Amino acid sequence: MKHDPRTRRAVLAPAPSRRRRAPRGLGLALVVACALLLFRAGDARADDASAARPGGSPYRLKWTYDSALVALGAAGTMTAAIGHPKPACYPTCEPPTNMLGIDDASVGNYSPQALGLANVVVFGLVLAPMVINAADSRFDGWLEDSFVSLQAVLLSSAITQVMKSAVSRPAPLVYNPSADASHLDSPDAFRSFISGHASTAFAAATSYSVTFWKRHPTSPWRFVVLGVTEALAAGVSLLKIKAGYHYATDVTAGALVGAAMGLFVPVLHSDW
Repeated sequence: MKHDPRTRRAVLAPAPSRRRRAPRGLGLALVVACALLLFRAGDARADDASAARPGGSPYRLKWTYDSALVALGAAGTMTAAIGHPKPACYPTCEPPTNMLGIDDASVGNYSPQALGLANVVVFGLVLAPMVINAADSRFDGWLEDSFVSLQAVLLSSAITQVMKSAVSRPAPLVYNPSADASHLDSPDAFRSFISGHASTAFAAATSYSVTFWKRHPTSPWRFVVLGVTEALAAGVSLLKIKAGYHYATDVTAGALVGAAMGLFVPVLHSDW
């Protein structure tokens, strides 16, 4: 029988030993990956404005602003490591009465299976394009391409984590009496705005689409790449709503941030 999401939930004892630390680990991995790629790809030619683009990449890295952007992205992303106390209403929180209709429909959503699938797809969206690009480019300019993609993800993650900390919005699953205590003990259960999965997925999808477009400006496959990657990113967003971690406005804002960074970072490293 489906639980009424508006029913005041019973007190659940948190399970500290089962807290999820994935967002922090992912943020650290992004910072390390960007730093290593920048160090490896940014040679003496990187700050020479007259130098040709390295290898076959359509991008050129510059230590002067890339190191600053990585540091800025790292600082924003690491705000996920700051302690985020639960609201005073927990564990008997009730949904706001002035919620938008598109968000009200998600109140009480809860699906661990959808969460697991969303995690798999979002990691695939970050890693698979780099693997495909390696085969496509035969590693000619692959480091530069990969750095641009990861920098887009890192910057979108930074904006996301800052917004999460500033807004501290309880997720839909908080209002579901059957939600597992370990999920309620996750910091993201009370930091739903904006969606990190959506921003990461759209940053990765958009940055790879731009890269493919620039490497193959006349290929008809560029439309397929754009459509497939963006559709997968949208799928991640819908799965997170189904999982009970986000509202429609959370994933919409995340998608806008991710797509913006996925376009901004490649353009920043290009001539157009």
